[in-house]
Amino acid sequence: MKKINFLSLLLLGSMASNVFALDLNKPLPNWIDKDREQADGKPPVMLPTRRGVTPSDFRMPAEYEPVSAVAIGWAAYTPMLTGIAKAVTGIAKAQLWAVGGPSSISGVPASSYTRIPAPLDTVWMRDYGPFGVAGGKPGIVDSIYRHYQYRRNDDAVPGVLGRAKNIGVYGMPIIMDGGNLMVDSQGTLFHTNRTYLWNSNMSRDQVDNHLKNYLKVKKIVTFDYAGYPGEPADGTGHIDMFVKLLNDNTVLLAVTEDEPFKTACDKAMAWFKANKAPNGQPYKILTVKAWATDAWYTYTNSLVVNNVAIIPSYSVSTEEAKAKAAYEAAGYTVVPVPSDDSIVAGGSIHCVTQTIPGAPGKAVDMTAIPEFDGGVAVEVPLAPLTNGSSSSVNQLLQGF
Repeated sequence: MKKINFLSLLLLGSMASNVFALDLNKPLPNWIDKDREQADGKPPVMLPTRRGVTPSDFRMPAEYEPVSAVAIGWAAYTPMLTGIAKAVTGIAKAQLWAVGGPSSISGVPASSYTRIPAPLDTVWMRDYGPFGVAGGKPGIVDSIYRHYQYRRNDDAVPGVLGRAKNIGVYGMPIIMDGGNLMVDSQGTLFHTNRTYLWNSNMSRDQVDNHLKNYLKVKKIVTFDYAGYPGEPADGTGHIDMFVKLLNDNTVLLAVTEDEPFKTACDKAMAWFKANKAPNGQPYKILTVKAWATDAWYTYTNSLVVNNVAIIPSYSVSTEEAKAKAAYEAAGYTVVPVPSDDSIVAGGSIHCVTQTIPGAPGKAVDMTAIPEFDGGVAVEVPLAPLTNGSSSSVNQLLQGF
C-alpha cells in the first residue's frame, strides 16, 4: 500500500491530534461532553477538491436508492458496528468502508471491506461523514460538522474518504449534520429547524439556496424538533430521530405520548397527512412506538441499504416485532442489531453509518489509500466564527 505524505493532503483541513484520546470504552456522545471536550476557537476548514457547487447533472439520492458502499467510523460500540458490517456486506451486498477500522472484521469478506487508517474523535459518521451525490461519477458533498471546533478529526472525514477513493469533494459552506438530512428521489429534502439555528448568521433563504445549489434538491420541508426552539430533548434535534422515508410514497413515523417528543411527532404526522406523495396519492403512513426514559428510544434511526433495513434492537423494548413488521410492510428484509449502548449517547444505527450511492456490490474507484498520523495541524487564514456579516462562512463563500 502506497503511503502518501500527510502534508500534501491540504484538502483534508485541520487534522489536529486528538486532545482527548479516543476511548472505545468511554466514547463521546452525539452532543458535546463539556467535561472532556473544549472548543479550539478555530474556524471551519473546507478545502475541497472541486471548487464551486456540484455540476448540474448531480443530485442527492435517497437512501433507499441503490447503494454501493456504507461508511462507518470505528470509534466505539464494536458489537453494534460488527453487526452492521455483517448485514451490509452480506444480505445487503454493499461494500463497507471503515475509517479507523481493524485490519479485518469477523464475518465480513475481505473483498467487500476497506480499512481507511485515519484518526477519529467519535463514531457518529452520519453527522460528520460525506453526503453521497450521484451523477456522471461519484461525488461527495462536505458540509461543516456542527461540532467542528471540538472534533477536528471527525470534520475532516469527507475529505479523507474523497482522497482515499479518488472521489471529488465539494465544500458546502453551511453547518449541516447528515442526521438532519433526508431526501426522496424526486428532489424533496426533509430536515428540522436545527439547520437554521446552526446557521443563524444567514437568512433561511440563504441556507435553502446552499442546500438547493449543492444537493440539487427542489423542495425543502422543515419540521420542529422535540424541544424547539430551545435545546433538543434528544440531544440532536435531527430528523432521523422521528421520521424515516422508506420509499418516495411511504414514511415511517415515531408516535409517542411523551412530551416534548409528542408535539414534534404529531406535527410531522399532520404534515404527511395533509400533503401528497410524489405519485400524487396520499402518503402511506406507517407508525412505530417510541418512548423517552433514560434516552429517546426510536426505531426510525435505522439504515436502509439495497432493500435491507438494519434496525435498532433494544433489550428494554417490547415493540421490536411491531417495528420489524412496519419495515416488512414496505418491502424490506429486516436485520435487527442491538443498540442499547449507543442510544443513550444520542444515536443508533442511522447515526453511525453513511451510504455512498452506486450499483450494489460494485467497488467504487479504488486508489492507493493514504496513511495518516493525525499529528500535524494545517493552519488557515480565517477568523473564528462571529455573529457579524464577516464570519468565516462568508469568507469561505468569497473564496469560492
